[in-house]
Amino acid sequence: MAERKKIVVLGGGVGGLAAGYFLARTGQYQVTVLEKEPVIGGLCASFERQGFVLDYGAHKLYSVIPGIMDEACQLMGDRLLELPKKNRLFLRGHLVDYPLRLGSLAAALGPGMFLRLGLGYALEFVKGLFRKSPPASYQDYIISRFGRPTYELVFEPLADKVWGDPATLHPEMARTRVPASGGLEVILKVLGLKKETAETNAEFFYYPRKGFGDWPQALAEGIEAHGGQVLVNVDVSGFQRQGDRITAVEAEVEGQKRSFPANYVVSSIPLPVLGRMLFGDSDPEFTQAVSGLQFRHLVLVYVFIERELVLDDQWIFFPERDLVFSRIFEQKQMNPELGPASRTVIAADFTAAEDSELWRASDDELAERVVDGLISAGFIQRGEVSNHFVLRRRNFYPRYDLAYAEKMQLVSDKLRQVSNLLTTGRIGMYNYNNSDHCADMGRFIAQRLSAGEAPPEIWKALEKRVADYKIVD
Repeated sequence: MAERKKIVVLGGGVGGLAAGYFLARTGQYQVTVLEKEPVIGGLCASFERQGFVLDYGAHKLYSVIPGIMDEACQLMGDRLLELPKKNRLFLRGHLVDYPLRLGSLAAALGPGMFLRLGLGYALEFVKGLFRKSPPASYQDYIISRFGRPTYELVFEPLADKVWGDPATLHPEMARTRVPASGGLEVILKVLGLKKETAETNAEFFYYPRKGFGDWPQALAEGIEAHGGQVLVNVDVSGFQRQGDRITAVEAEVEGQKRSFPANYVVSSIPLPVLGRMLFGDSDPEFTQAVSGLQFRHLVLVYVFIERELVLDDQWIFFPERDLVFSRIFEQKQMNPELGPASRTVIAADFTAAEDSELWRASDDELAERVVDGLISAGFIQRGEVSNHFVLRRRNFYPRYDLAYAEKMQLVSDKLRQVSNLLTTGRIGMYNYNNSDHCADMGRFIAQRLSAGEAPPEIWKALEKRVADYKIVD
């Protein structure tokens, strides 16, 4: 039997673990996953606090990519629950059904606004008959498809809360995040003349009964079952190189320097970090491009409520600016066993830029704004709040600025010069995607590499595949 080739995977989030699992499963590779943190899973992990198992915000297992849900169900078996999806929008003081329905939308908007939205769409539809140039920004993309009033009511404030000024966002940000093709499709669905499909709306999803962190845990167990290893508390410092190849990964493990020989390296760590370790400052153009990739920081505020349950939904989106959070999520809506019977936790998430007032605010200030928002929206009363805590994670949401495509092309071309390197995952590919997409990337890499395809060619094909991913809420 031929000796298995050594693959070192950088990063133990779902992206890295999925790649490691599918590669180990081929039987051709000895897989070692190196994770910097003391636990695996990244922001797909779960943790315990005051008797609750909590996630880092709202997560679900759902995919329209052929075979991905089959893989997850086969790996996890009865560790998964199948749940009907329940989520809505909070709009102008009303909870609006999603997918949109005529009754709840009309009640929230009123006849005047309803008519204004329709006229706005009609105007853009007529303009579109004569429009020749493609949209230049997120703003242009949405207005051209839904009309300015709809953009200003829903899309513009929500996009601004999550990513910043939509006029400075690449249209690709809209294409990947908006499942409907345009206003006409929305109108037909609202009127019941066109049905939602699996490509635009998840009617159900799977969720690990022990918390979402059991999904990365199952991937890690799969790696180990096929002879691989997953190491935590590993600080990767650099690479040994021979020509255009990486021959080993240098790291520190529990205070001891170690070298991990590698026939191939699969990285899910941030591209600026990977770029510095590979090239230092030897290529100013590359350094400028990779350091210019923009991210938004994630803020999560957890509010403990002295009530069995608060919501009727698993999560709710909040487009309007008068509320600081973009979404709230109730863990016990996934599985009541994840917390005490008489208490619950609402997790509110939002993003912030490095120099923003939100990011500079203290934890207590952020929690106060979240609690005030939950009270003003009618979800809780102040006397029900027993505690809170805040988590912050830097550079988690890729932000596609107007120049991101050119920067990414330069970065990818440079990294592909390392002939045995591949990248994967949301951060490793600088792609806005979910955990099912990460699983698909890992499976794709394993299939192509085990078939003998060269990493630079796999990378090119993977970039094309990733460009077609869409987020299905």
